[in-house]
Amino acid sequence: METSSNTTSARHQPISLLVDPVFRRIWLIGALIGTMRWLDMLVVGIWVFDVTRSAFTVAVVTLLRLVPMLAGVFAGALAERLALQRFLTVALALMTLGYLLLAGLAATGAIEVWHVAIGSVLAGLYWATEMSVRRTLAGEVAGAPRMAAAMALDWATFSITRTIGPLVGGGLYVAIGLAGSYLLGALLFGIGAGLAATLSVGRAARAGRQGRVATIILEGFRTARLLPVVMGTLAVSIVLNFFGFPYTSMVPVIGKDVLLASPIAVGLLSSAEGIGALFGSLLLAWLGRSVWLGRCLLAGSAMVLIGAFGFGASANYLLSLAALILLGCGTGIFATTQSTLILTHAPADQQSRMMGVLTTCIGLGQLGHLHIGLLAGWLGAPGAVLLSTAEGLLLLGLCLWRWPVLWRGGA
Repeated sequence: METSSNTTSARHQPISLLVDPVFRRIWLIGALIGTMRWLDMLVVGIWVFDVTRSAFTVAVVTLLRLVPMLAGVFAGALAERLALQRFLTVALALMTLGYLLLAGLAATGAIEVWHVAIGSVLAGLYWATEMSVRRTLAGEVAGAPRMAAAMALDWATFSITRTIGPLVGGGLYVAIGLAGSYLLGALLFGIGAGLAATLSVGRAARAGRQGRVATIILEGFRTARLLPVVMGTLAVSIVLNFFGFPYTSMVPVIGKDVLLASPIAVGLLSSAEGIGALFGSLLLAWLGRSVWLGRCLLAGSAMVLIGAFGFGASANYLLSLAALILLGCGTGIFATTQSTLILTHAPADQQSRMMGVLTTCIGLGQLGHLHIGLLAGWLGAPGAVLLSTAEGLLLLGLCLWRWPVLWRGGA
C-alpha cells in the first residue's frame, strides 16, 4: 500500500518525499515534461529562424506558449470539477498525440511554420494546467508539514531541466532535426501519461464539481480577496513577473553590446539564473517547514529585483554573472514559496482554483516584456532593466505595506 508520511523531520523531508512512490511519480512527470519544455523552446526557435530568418516570427511563436497561461484561472476551475489524476492523464495523452502528429509532419517534410505555432499553443495550454493539476497533486501527497519541501524539490528539479533541456535540444537538432525533437517529446509525454494513469491519488472529483466554471472562477477571486496571505502573494507575483523577470529578453543585447561577450559567454549568462535557482530551491528543501515563508517570498523577490538591477548597472562580465546568480537564487526562493503559500492558505476544496488564479497572475506578468521592450527603445537595454527593476522594488515595498502579514510570517 502506498502511503505518505507527514511526520518526517524537516532535514529529511526531501528524502522522504522521493522515497514515497506516489510523490515520486508526480515528481518524475514534472522532470520529464520540464526537460521537454526547455528543449522544445530552443529547437522550435532555431527551426523557425532557420526557415523564416525573422526574429519577430520567433518571438511570436515563443509568445504563443505564454499567452495560454492567462487561461490558468479557467484551467483551475475546470480541474476542480474533474478528477485531477484523470485530468493529468488525459492532458498528457493529448500532448503525446499532438507531438506524434508534428513528428510525422516534420519527418515527411510537410511541416509549416503554422503547424509549429499550433504546437506552441498546445504546449502553452498544457503549462496553463501545470499548477492547478500536477503541482496541486504533489501538494496533496506531501501534506502541509512537507509542503515547502515538496515545492522546493519540484522547483529545484525544474531548474535542473532548464539547463539540461537546451543542451539536449541543441545536440538533438544537429543530429536528427525537428522531427527527432517532436518524437522525443511524444515519448516523454507518453511516459508521463503512463505514470499519471497509475496514480492512486486525485481519482475523485472535487467538491466544486457541481458548480458552473464561471461561478467557480468568480468565487476563486472572491476567496483570494478574503485571504490576505493569498492576495499578497498574488500581488507580489504580478510585480515580479511584470517588472523583474522580463530582464531575460535583454540578456543577449547587454551581453553582446555592453559586456562584449562571446555567444558562449552570453549562454553562460543565460544559464546563471538556473544555477542560482537550483541553490535557492535546495536551500528551502533542506530547511523544510522551519522557514518563515512570507519573509522568504519577500526576500526572494527583492533578490530577483536587486540582482536584475545589478545586471543592468554592471559593465563587468564577472560582476554581471554574480548578479544573475544572486537573481537566480532569489527566483528559486520566490517560486517555491509562492506555490507553498497558495496551497497552504487556500481552503482544501479550492486549491486547484487558487493555483489557477496564480497561473493567470503569472500570465499577466508576461506583458512586462512589452514594457521593457518599449523602455529599451527609449533608454537602451541597460537603462530599461534599471528602470523596470526600480519600479518593481517600489511596488514590492507597497505590497509589504499593504499586506504586512507576509512579513509577520505568512507561514
